[in-house]
Amino acid sequence: MPLLASQLGVQFFDDKLNSLCMTWLTDHVYAIREAATLNLKKLVEKFGAEWAQTSVIPKVIVMARDPNYLHRMTFLFCINELAEVCGPEITAKTMLPTVLSMASDSVANVRFNVAKTLQKIGPIVAQSAAVKSQIKPVLDKLNTDTDVDVKYFAAEAMSIIACN
Repeated sequence: MPLLASQLGVQFFDDKLNSLCMTWLTDHVYAIREAATLNLKKLVEKFGAEWAQTSVIPKVIVMARDPNYLHRMTFLFCINELAEVCGPEITAKTMLPTVLSMASDSVANVRFNVAKTLQKIGPIVAQSAAVKSQIKPVLDKLNTDTDVDVKYFAAEAMSIIACN
């Protein structure tokens, strides 16, 4: 898809293919959701972070509020990939607030994936004040979670972020 999109151009992609790519993120098969996430990263590499901020990220953020926990987790997987190519400013401003809000999700798997996502994007936004003022308090909260896996990944994320 990224090769085809780059040959056809950003306007054609937005008009004809963007919706199709977004539906792959909610597919019933994990491998398709995973491939769609990697495709999004490659598309952002081709079309740029500004394009992602207007054409991709708003649609991905909607998934964070989906009733299906698998779609909420796919949102987190997308953020893990997109943060790298979108850079610290867009990540801190556009994606981080939604990730932080998911720390109180009712599903433990989502909460520990929040910790894993914070571990991944923490170094990306390390220069912003978000690490100290927003990320660390959320990891502290997750570190006292009733679920052992959530605690484990929160502690792991805290140790990684503390090193940066």
